[in-house]
Amino acid sequence: MQSFKAAEVREFSAARLANCVAALLLLLPAIAGAQAVNRIDALVNAVRPALPFPGATSDGDFPADNSPASKWFVVWPSAPDDTRIIVKANPLHPETQKAAAMAMGRIQEAVIAAERKAQAAYERALEQLRRTGTGTDIEGISLDDEGIAGERIDAELELVIEVLEPQAFAVRSGVAPIVAAGTGGPVWIVTVPANTYRAKRGPDLRDHFRAAETTLYFGPVGRPDVSGKGDDFTFNVSVPPSPGGFAVVVRGNEALLKQVVATVDWASLAPR
Repeated sequence: MQSFKAAEVREFSAARLANCVAALLLLLPAIAGAQAVNRIDALVNAVRPALPFPGATSDGDFPADNSPASKWFVVWPSAPDDTRIIVKANPLHPETQKAAAMAMGRIQEAVIAAERKAQAAYERALEQLRRTGTGTDIEGISLDDEGIAGERIDAELELVIEVLEPQAFAVRSGVAPIVAAGTGGPVWIVTVPANTYRAKRGPDLRDHFRAAETTLYFGPVGRPDVSGKGDDFTFNVSVPPSPGGFAVVVRGNEALLKQVVATVDWASLAPR
């Protein structure tokens, strides 16, 4: 019978341990991916009764039945790495068309004002170049120049429901996020109502719109902490390290958000 020296046994054990650790490290991404799939599947099952709307066409732009009957339609996750459910306002519905038309008028006013400002800056830059021979940077027109009307309509015509790992995030809002203990599923709930805000200093002193947002935390997650950043409208939300925990973020149309948060069976998502 073959015998082993103590040093050989230790070397053999160390090699086996290293192989086991390497195999575990290779498995971790697969385990994490499987957990994400399980969570989004569970989320779909939980929210489906609260979203009795048609599905979407393959491009995600219209309801699958191409009918104006439903005000909303749902883009359900279709790829393995999808972590979002997106509820969109039906562009064929009369209420959506009316809201979009009203917003477009305000957006056009904001863009025209931005164009005039950009033109004035361009003329000043030309004059400076003529007088001094030195040029200057000129800001162009961007989507930000659609103003608060563009931000508001983007928020009101969509609702996003997303599964995320618990992590710190920043909120630009005129109202501080509210932290509350959860019941019947989530352990904590962080809520930001729809609101407008404006910086008191800096280059951008325009009004901005903050979409409604609710974050629900599940599993072993410590109490989220909210702190101001010092600019009067930015708040940091942080959570302690939370292995095994996860979050569901619901953001967008405030009325639909409240309906979803109030009617979904969130207890079905709580880890067993």
